[in-house]
Amino acid sequence: MKRSLSAHSFAWLNATQFFGAMNDNAFKLLVIFFLVDHLGFDRRVTIGLAAAVFVIPFLLFSHAAGILADRCSKQRIVFYSKCLETILMTMGMGSILLGNPFLLYLLLFLMCTQSAFFGPSKYGIIPELVRPDELSRANSFLIGLSYLAIIIGTFVPSLFLVTIFHNSYIGLASVCIGISVLGLVSSTQI
Repeated sequence: MKRSLSAHSFAWLNATQFFGAMNDNAFKLLVIFFLVDHLGFDRRVTIGLAAAVFVIPFLLFSHAAGILADRCSKQRIVFYSKCLETILMTMGMGSILLGNPFLLYLLLFLMCTQSAFFGPSKYGIIPELVRPDELSRANSFLIGLSYLAIIIGTFVPSLFLVTIFHNSYIGLASVCIGISVLGLVSSTQI
């Protein structure tokens, strides 16, 4: 029975990671598209700044997140980071309504900060969910799904923005909120 529960939890961990990686990239592009297309910011500067804001939290907080994951329940860190993601995506919609570029960059930074805290826990919990002889395969599955989520998260904003929402940034922000809610729900099953 423990084996089936662990396999079940690992599947939900993969879903949680998938939704998180997809949302990180979708929100980054939402910020870029909104600032460039709607507010008229310079495309190259906006893309460069968004890329820096996206990466800096991982550089700053990954070590602290690893220490925290060693001291606290990894499942709780995963759950609370997903709660924070949903709150941040809701605030992202508010920032779009306000048209505030500073808030959007700040939320992108905070979104990546919560992802930086999520990272060590997601990898650290794998040995608790799979047998030792399945560890490498489990890691490869998690990484493969992460790359798939990044690709989809890069593709979804442009597809949804143009074809479905007809340049409605609120519609795309709603998708980001929905993705974060799916990640939150899946994190409760780990």
